[in-house]
Amino acid sequence: MKKVILMLVGLVVAGQMATGAEARVVALATSGDVDGELVARVAEYVRTHAQVTLRPTDPVAAEAGEDLNVIGRRAAGALKEDELGVLVLGQFGEDQPQGICLPPERFGILNLSRHAAGEVEMDRLARRAGQDSLRVMALLVGMSPCPFPLCVLAGFEKTEDLDRMSGNYCPPCQDRFARLAREAGLELTPTAPADEAGAGELPAVE
Repeated sequence: MKKVILMLVGLVVAGQMATGAEARVVALATSGDVDGELVARVAEYVRTHAQVTLRPTDPVAAEAGEDLNVIGRRAAGALKEDELGVLVLGQFGEDQPQGICLPPERFGILNLSRHAAGEVEMDRLARRAGQDSLRVMALLVGMSPCPFPLCVLAGFEKTEDLDRMSGNYCPPCQDRFARLAREAGLELTPTAPADEAGAGELPAVE
């Protein structure tokens, strides 16, 4: 009987650790008119490859031509206590940077106007935005660019370069991300084997 009670207590404690106040998440915000299907596919891409479930939060106001840093700080200013950081998706125009991530200020912001340059189809747009979102996740937990060319964290120059790059972390970066994410308090949710290719992911273009 005593053994059974100890097992039950252990299960309760484990459940509290998994769902308790210490568990943290990454918020997902939009700014302006953003396609809901694209937002859902980016969130699924991050869930599949980083095992991070993004929590939808309130939209972020932005003026036309406003600096992305200002918009990102506005989003970070609304973070809840259990949110490690925020990823902002918005259409900010092709004259703005493709994205900015400032880990000390707890935000990453992606400019979907640049990801959609050339009027690409939804699958390719979702993959590009998903790749950049994985980069934001890694930066938020303290990682840096990877020198291995077959890694989503490898450096690149143009948006189109994403089409020739990996859609995921290399194995060492995957392991490091999982370790740092857990150390940061993020709750990771392993995906089923059938999900591993990722929703709407395209192979790299040769």
